[in-house]
Amino acid sequence: MFIFITSLKHPKNCYSYERVGYLLDKTLQSVCQQTDIDFKVLVVCNQIPDIKVSQHVEFIEVDFPAPSHLDHPHTGMDAIRVDRGSNRMAGLIYARRYDPLFIMFFDADDFISNQIVEFVAGQTVQSGWYIDSGYQYQFGDSRLTHLPDFYFHCGTSLIYPYRMLDIPEAIIKNPDFLSIQQHTDGKYLKHVLGSHRLSVSIHQSQGHAFNPVPFPAAIWMLGNGENHSGKKGKLGDLPINKEICDEFSFYPEQLSL
Repeated sequence: MFIFITSLKHPKNCYSYERVGYLLDKTLQSVCQQTDIDFKVLVVCNQIPDIKVSQHVEFIEVDFPAPSHLDHPHTGMDAIRVDRGSNRMAGLIYARRYDPLFIMFFDADDFISNQIVEFVAGQTVQSGWYIDSGYQYQFGDSRLTHLPDFYFHCGTSLIYPYRMLDIPEAIIKNPDFLSIQQHTDGKYLKHVLGSHRLSVSIHQSQGHAFNPVPFPAAIWMLGNGENHSGKKGKLGDLPINKEICDEFSFYPEQLSL
């Protein structure tokens, strides 16, 4: 089985948790339109948002501390990496019950091609995969920007064989924050699970194979009000045609602040 894993920011570190739930809802509509239905979506969060989800989605509720005392999303990258890495580790431990073959991490406000699961399932090479080509979308724009080296910019970009990931055997189920910190290497937590820029090179240096997904496979959305970085994207130069809308379940005219 293919497992998608995402996490939601702590309710204390956002402008509006209702807004976070709204963006997640749009993202899940995209993720769950896979052409191959042998998948599960795990959402790790401190508070389950009030949204309706498909049968493919499960929420994993944790009681982790807020990564920062600041009451907004821009909490500093180090705090974000520890928080995100800890949430993703909780998702990986929970995923064991499904005996997964592959894991894809995604950010809870991006959009994913409906071809991902079918593509990976059809490959004979048991490698990791990274999205090398994708799109960037500036909230409110009517066009997209093509983004090369996509995996270096956006966290919705890495697919791992489950066996490749370093998951502590000492943690059986329902891990708390302290047990994850105690049993997981700090650098691994922050720079592999909690980040994306160095993950491919780290695994390749360990002898693991990673290959590029041979088509644009994700849309990175910026400027939606809850981005960690606060970055704004470039104004797009590519039309958002029907094929893109259908493949990504991406309908910008339906997005609102």
